[in-house]
Amino acid sequence: MTNEYFVDYSLYPSYLVSMSEADLIREKILVAARERFAHYGYPKTTIAELADDCAMSSGNIYRFFKGKIDIAVEIARREALSAVEVLESVLACPYRSSRQRLEEVIFADLRHTYHLLENQPKTVELAQVVVAERPQFQIESLRRERRLFQRILHEGAASGEFATDSVPATTIALHALTLKYRYPQVFTKQSLEELERELAHVLSLVMRGLMVAQDGAPVPATEIPEEDASLTLR
Repeated sequence: MTNEYFVDYSLYPSYLVSMSEADLIREKILVAARERFAHYGYPKTTIAELADDCAMSSGNIYRFFKGKIDIAVEIARREALSAVEVLESVLACPYRSSRQRLEEVIFADLRHTYHLLENQPKTVELAQVVVAERPQFQIESLRRERRLFQRILHEGAASGEFATDSVPATTIALHALTLKYRYPQVFTKQSLEELERELAHVLSLVMRGLMVAQDGAPVPATEIPEEDASLTLR
């Protein structure tokens, strides 16, 4: 075995030690790429620089990834899955109505993606490249998000809390209506507080059209939920 393929296992968390050496090298490349993309941006990062960071040749990196875009896609895929995990944790919280869970999922999505772009502004650049070069990535990401919405809407409709003729159509409409509040810095320079107030008004309108009125009483306005640090990855 040459030095080029040597992996220092002490540098990795214990859960990675059980991985094969090839998998560890792949992780090493991804870690180096994530750091470079975040600091210098995707366009200014080269395979040669990643190879230097990983103490290997450029040719060795091509053994694991066909090109730089494939590294970017894998990083973006993992971030998208992490975001969904944050939202799914909201669904696991007990003693919440379908309305509460739907509102909290959308607010958690806003806060997670806002903080992500605030702390890692180059993420927007990376996402734009991935979407342009691999359109299927965006389609799959949208489907994952919509499945969460659809699950909550279906449960709300089944319990009689929501009134909708078509859960799939309502899912698509709700997702489109709230798209601005996912990675909001792409669309606006508003502060998080301004976005939260605006989103509360938007969801108030949604709920008044979606919910079944009880005893003729108007559906109450949406209240901004407190931010749960455990649901926000920074």
